[in-house]
Amino acid sequence: MDNVKKLEKELKDVIDREKEALNEAYDDLVIKLQKERDRLQKELRREYKQAKKYVKKNPEVSLGAALAGGLVAGIIIAKILNR
Repeated sequence: MDNVKKLEKELKDVIDREKEALNEAYDDLVIKLQKERDRLQKELRREYKQAKKYVKKNPEVSLGAALAGGLVAGIIIAKILNR
């Protein structure tokens, strides 16, 4: 009986250590993901500002691109709906 209690305690200790290790790994992963999110948000803001500047400098090109994109999207949608 003494042996069983000893094994139970050892198993409980191993499980507790594993839980601790998993919690630490999870916390590390959350921190890494938050840093990556922040980096991506910063990069997206920078790209948005550059695109906004480009549109201000070249409104006719931007309008043409929007028109072409709208036409292509309209054609695709029309073909899909006419099936």
